[in-house]
Amino acid sequence: MPKTLFMILLMVNVSASNAQPEISDSLRAILQNSRDDSSKVKRLMFACRYLPFNQPDSGLYYADSIIRLSEKIDYGYGKAIGYFQKGYSYSSLGDYSQAILYSHQSLRMHAEIGDLSGSYPAFETLAYVHEELGDYKKALEYQLQIREVLLSLGDSAYNRYYSQITPTAGNIAVNDYHIAIIYLQMGKVDSALKYGTLAFSYWQQKWSSAPVVMGDIFFAKGDYPTALNYYRMPIFGRIHPLDSVKNFIGRANVFQKMKEEDSCRWYAEKGLGIARRLNYAKGIMQASEILSHVYERTDPQESVKFLRLSMAIKDSLYSKGRVNQVNSIAFNDELRKLDTIAAEKAARNRFKIWSLFGGMFTLLVTGLLLWRNNRHKKKTNLLLQTEKQTVEQTLERLKSTQSQLIQSEKMASLGELTAGIAHEIQNPLNFVNNFSEVNRELIEELKNEKSKIKSERDDGLEKQLLNDIEQNLEKINHHGKRAEAIVKGMLQHSRSSSGQKEPTDINALADEYARLAYHGLRAKDKAFNATLKTDFDETIGVINIIPQDIGRVILNLINNAFYAVVEKKKQNSEGYEPVVSLTTKRLNDKVEIKVGDNGNGIPEKLLAKIFQPFFTTKPTGQGTGLGLSLAYDIVKAHGGELKVESKQGDGANFKIELPL
Repeated sequence: MPKTLFMILLMVNVSASNAQPEISDSLRAILQNSRDDSSKVKRLMFACRYLPFNQPDSGLYYADSIIRLSEKIDYGYGKAIGYFQKGYSYSSLGDYSQAILYSHQSLRMHAEIGDLSGSYPAFETLAYVHEELGDYKKALEYQLQIREVLLSLGDSAYNRYYSQITPTAGNIAVNDYHIAIIYLQMGKVDSALKYGTLAFSYWQQKWSSAPVVMGDIFFAKGDYPTALNYYRMPIFGRIHPLDSVKNFIGRANVFQKMKEEDSCRWYAEKGLGIARRLNYAKGIMQASEILSHVYERTDPQESVKFLRLSMAIKDSLYSKGRVNQVNSIAFNDELRKLDTIAAEKAARNRFKIWSLFGGMFTLLVTGLLLWRNNRHKKKTNLLLQTEKQTVEQTLERLKSTQSQLIQSEKMASLGELTAGIAHEIQNPLNFVNNFSEVNRELIEELKNEKSKIKSERDDGLEKQLLNDIEQNLEKINHHGKRAEAIVKGMLQHSRSSSGQKEPTDINALADEYARLAYHGLRAKDKAFNATLKTDFDETIGVINIIPQDIGRVILNLINNAFYAVVEKKKQNSEGYEPVVSLTTKRLNDKVEIKVGDNGNGIPEKLLAKIFQPFFTTKPTGQGTGLGLSLAYDIVKAHGGELKVESKQGDGANFKIELPL
């Protein structure tokens, strides 16, 4: 069937769907017996919920009825469901642009009425449409949004529209099934197997579609017997007609690989028949491709017929004009220009019909199709090359920006440490200055005593003065070495790490960086005040680490803890006393360093993101989002683990576990 003829049939089917279908007795009873418009629309919504699934033409008609009645009584939820039913019906009919348009209208209406649970079906339709169009990245994004909705509902709640279907766990299994299909289409077979196995484990209890994707996965892996076993598994419960098409096409593919042409042809023709009845364009295309190969040796004319049909559908589904149309509707959500586009498409179709009538010879048609396919591949390759260059340039810019941000984080850490060191070093310097001044006065006093005549000198006083000077010099020397040690530690922190591990007293290191963090914050904010509690396990001894790197980790965690308690203090919590704790403990073959606080804690939904690069809970301009990410990488490089435990309102505990 030529592409133009297929598109005309598709348009006729969609147009026919606007006519009133035959009304079932149950629906007629609803329309006649409902007391008012409100009860009528609610009963229609429930009774017609499966029509887009089984009878898309009827689904369109009753979706318009639901929308019309809901607008009459200003029932927002009814309009949202009506738009969803309309989008779902169009997707079943293969009119993806209309499916996207009405699905987005449904999402917008659910957002306006604040109904999160009801948005799930519309997201599901959008994911399916983009999957059928080959936009797997977008389809995967929608599937992940579906997962967020399902997880937010919990096990005891599900959207009202699907109230009689399986609870959240079952719908997550459906979600796993679709994610597996998308990964398989993207060529990521291992990821597809992971999610397909999750879906199949639920199928063993109550769901029917999972064996289809498992068959597709093992077919992609080249394990044809296993794939065929999955395709042959029994079907129970509700099954989408499209899954039947996929099952037959999957079997045909297996038999084609196994050189069993009769079985291959039988299943391909079976799948083609159902796909034509459903107007499932992608199924028609896949079945036609298989039949073209089957007839290639025995009946070339039939082979060319099916080849032309598959190429026509492929061009209609994935042409640049169709993709642009879908993207325009998806992002702008407007109806303008649709009539003009439809008229232009009809004109193009008429022209192509007359053109195709002049080229009926099999060899000529085959040559033209092969030439067109080759040209399309060249254009695609050129476009991919251009996009690749753009992506590579963007990646280089991102790497440069990342390096700058990491350096900024390190400089911020160094600045905080320097402030603490300045405060620490001031103390021994004050001692040195004070004892030096005292020694100067003692020396002056000793000189005066020495200048007296021998008979007037007090030998005991001279001896006492010399002893005092000697003691002061010892104290000057002690505090000078203390200042030297602080400066040495500062230099070790500021210089680039050599990457060499050294035997290190972890208790001394933790205590030093805790004091430096405390004094650094005091230097920046005189009003800062918090209690720092330490508890060190003296049985640990020394461990092999890179002290500069682990010091940076401890410094970052303590700074974050101080920040958390200060923020809670600003909230004027009555009777609140900010406390930060630092403990070390030996656990068999590990050392645990724990930094805790009694601040506001971390919300549960953010815990999974806390170690991601560029993620921060601080206000804009107060954090780069790299501190915890760098700390996590440093601990991992030491063969350890960095964990977080927190409950909102009860503070947070960060644990560093390092091997002894």
